[in-house]
Amino acid sequence: MPEFDNTKRAIGVGKLDDSARKDMFNKFVSAGGEIIKEKPDPKPEESKKSRPDPKVRTSTVSRGSSDEGRSRNRSGGGGGRDGDSRGGENRSSNDAKLEYEKEISSFMARFSVKLKCWMGRVTPFGSADLNPSFMHEFSTKAKQALIECNYSANEILANQTHSPAVSAALDKINPLLVELIAMAQKLYNGPELTDITEPIMSAPESPVAIERVKSQIYSLFKRMYILYPYQETLKKSFIQAYDELQKVENKPSLIYASKKKKIISEIDTLYDTFFEKLYLVVIRAENKNIPLISRYMESLLDIQPEERPGSRRTGENVPGGIDPKLQAEEEKAKKEEEKENKKNAEKEEVVLSKEQAYGLRLMQMYSIPKLRKKFDPRNEMHFVPDGDKAMLSYLYFKEFDDEYSFVLTTKKIDIKLTHVNGVKVDYRQKMLDIYESTRSITDQLKIYLDILRELEKHKANPGANYIEASKKLTGIDQKRTGQSRTVRMVIKEFNVKVRDILLDLIKDMKSKKEIIVNMDDVISLDAMEAKKRLNKKPIKQCIMESYCYVMALSDRIESGDLYGGLVELTPEQMKESFGIEMQTTPPEGSGLDDAGLGSEPAPSAAKSSPVTGSSSENAKDEIDEFEDLDDDDLSSGNPI
Repeated sequence: MPEFDNTKRAIGVGKLDDSARKDMFNKFVSAGGEIIKEKPDPKPEESKKSRPDPKVRTSTVSRGSSDEGRSRNRSGGGGGRDGDSRGGENRSSNDAKLEYEKEISSFMARFSVKLKCWMGRVTPFGSADLNPSFMHEFSTKAKQALIECNYSANEILANQTHSPAVSAALDKINPLLVELIAMAQKLYNGPELTDITEPIMSAPESPVAIERVKSQIYSLFKRMYILYPYQETLKKSFIQAYDELQKVENKPSLIYASKKKKIISEIDTLYDTFFEKLYLVVIRAENKNIPLISRYMESLLDIQPEERPGSRRTGENVPGGIDPKLQAEEEKAKKEEEKENKKNAEKEEVVLSKEQAYGLRLMQMYSIPKLRKKFDPRNEMHFVPDGDKAMLSYLYFKEFDDEYSFVLTTKKIDIKLTHVNGVKVDYRQKMLDIYESTRSITDQLKIYLDILRELEKHKANPGANYIEASKKLTGIDQKRTGQSRTVRMVIKEFNVKVRDILLDLIKDMKSKKEIIVNMDDVISLDAMEAKKRLNKKPIKQCIMESYCYVMALSDRIESGDLYGGLVELTPEQMKESFGIEMQTTPPEGSGLDDAGLGSEPAPSAAKSSPVTGSSSENAKDEIDEFEDLDDDDLSSGNPI
């Protein structure tokens, strides 16, 4: 009753307390008011009964039987119903997908996945990490099987001589055979397998997280999944291919029987053992109980129709196979590119390291005969070839010792004690300690020369037993190789230590100027040493030139022409580094007379050489460039 409600609001009944309501009630009754009750709401059953029955329109036309009904369905009214039906179908398919997704992702499905992987010994029950045992098995057996598939397929399809005939014979049977072999060839992917097996190789006892190898395993599983329905056909393809190859090569059948047995065994290993395990890895990574053969799995692996076998026709190019002509062209292009990269790297190295290039020019001021005459006046090393790397390294070390090493020992350089990170450093004592280590270089060279003498003696009198003589010669050669490396290593270590400490001094001279007090003073040597190259030069210049020399020598031994397992320079290296033809063995007892001492590298060879040869006057001009070096000319860091 709306008027009654309005009266209650006007009076303010809601704001009255119980006593006020009682007083008001008594006033209304005393004034003649009567008590009335509100009419209750009708019950649902009674309201339904009181409603009139709806009118129902009846029809006598049967559905779908008359032409009139069909024409009405084709008219405008039917279009809306068709749209509704399509929308309903889409909704129902989406609902079905959601239901399927819930089903394979439910608690019981996830529990089933964990249980399968645990029973298959792929992962622990409570962890998604791959077991070390599974990874070790994969890195040995599965990898071997994939390599064998690639090797066998290459033997059949990548042989420029026999493959065309074999492919033609297989195409007469079925083009699918060649296609399957080509797809088996692509199962192996070297970088991908390395990524999968690298974690277990670096930490053999540690489990491997699935996420670390997930993408690589998915890629491998996809290729195997595509071939999964064709396992038996794949085996028959290899058997038939080897039969045809035998006809072409005309070799004993026993050879091909062994190859057939091997490839069939490896295919069984892949699909009977590892295919199921890889499937377990996939569903454990997704944490869904996905059926192996299902559209969901194909969608997850993104398998396209053109990736499936069966599209190749007779005579077409082998999908995934290797075209020998293209392969040869690619290899040739790669080799040319590598040569260009090496040349560019060498050019950049010289441009970027001015100190190194300058040090190389200092080393080249003396030819090999000059160095021999200077440091082997008695010709005791006459039996050592000019291209011997250990001897050349030693002669260059002796050149440093004779011309530059006084910067490590002289008291004419005023060196102060300094503090580095709160620790007192005595650079003078450090340089003296480094210089004391040169004794080991001479000792190691003596051992090397003894080995060479033993070698010469054995060559002069090898003995009657050819086998024993050959074994002994091999043993001596191995000793020579090892000792040659030792000699070069101790020389390199000495040069690296000298290089590093001189670099510290150079940095200080450029910045704080705290270590060397008299860096601008001119070194004046006594009469016996007056001919040394650094006489009458400023101290800072002497340190700089010594640094350039040791840096160049250490670099040649570490990565240049004096590096490597070969004990002697090749003729090409001798021509490139010194501009002379290599003389393998000088005539025994021949003296190095003065006539051959003054020869310098030929100008044409010097131009082509990375170690540029020059006369003493030209080298002196180059050295003088360093006397006026400012901070921008000196390297701010280690040039090597």
